[in-house]
Amino acid sequence: MKRFFILVILLLNIVPIAYASERGLFWKLKAPNGSTHYLFGTMHTDDNRIIKFLPIVKKSVNASDLLLVEIAPNDHSQNLFMQNHSLVTDLNEIELQQIKKLAEFHVMHFENAIRMKPWLLAIIFDSPKPHTEFNQDYLLTAMAEDLDKEVIGLESSQEHFATMDSLSNDEQLIILRAVLKKTEKEKLSDYNLLMKQYVSGDVEQIRKTDERLTGKLMPEAMWAKIKVKLMGERNKKMAIKIKELSKDKQLFIAVGASHLAGQDGLLNQLRDSGFKMSPIKAFE
Repeated sequence: MKRFFILVILLLNIVPIAYASERGLFWKLKAPNGSTHYLFGTMHTDDNRIIKFLPIVKKSVNASDLLLVEIAPNDHSQNLFMQNHSLVTDLNEIELQQIKKLAEFHVMHFENAIRMKPWLLAIIFDSPKPHTEFNQDYLLTAMAEDLDKEVIGLESSQEHFATMDSLSNDEQLIILRAVLKKTEKEKLSDYNLLMKQYVSGDVEQIRKTDERLTGKLMPEAMWAKIKVKLMGERNKKMAIKIKELSKDKQLFIAVGASHLAGQDGLLNQLRDSGFKMSPIKAFE
């Protein structure tokens, strides 16, 4: 189950043209007080192209006091499932058969799948089948723990899930049904596009593409209601916590790559707060 949780939602706001040239996934940050920190934009996958880190990544983790991730490990299990409810009462027989087939494909128990929150199940089913749980986030967390570094979350599980959990059950089912209608070819095409953009280091394009793909899963008015909360408001809270912790700790920050991008992204917010930054190559 842990592998499914680590799939982070990359749901995004519009990126102003002025920031369209921003590139880079791994950044060295120099805080106004002179301390050094690192910011890594991740993609939550075990794709072999992006999990073989260069030695500089481990060296940077070792030089830090804390690994900051979006949500701390083991702070989530109680937030994955619906309380006293099942999708059996919401879906027809054809849809339930699709759920069963996709649950098997993603190595999930059907009994767990039908109790999972519809929006979260949609995220899992819209993602490639994980071959291992050794995605970037897992590897960075394991690296930090091996180096005896503390790992803490920028958000609690309640904060992390709050926006999507605020959707009604019917609204969440709209997202799930949209994913059920997608073919595996369409899902693979979407994934390959995002991977191409990630490998190029183009976080702005990742963010814009995520918004376009996510927006297709729900009515326009529904997407407009939640997109600012999903990125802009969360980015602001993350930046505040990063700036506060950076006063007396050396940080290695690992968050979804789209959180770096845009006017409201972490790169721009930290730059406006006086942080100096330079990109570093993270993997071959």
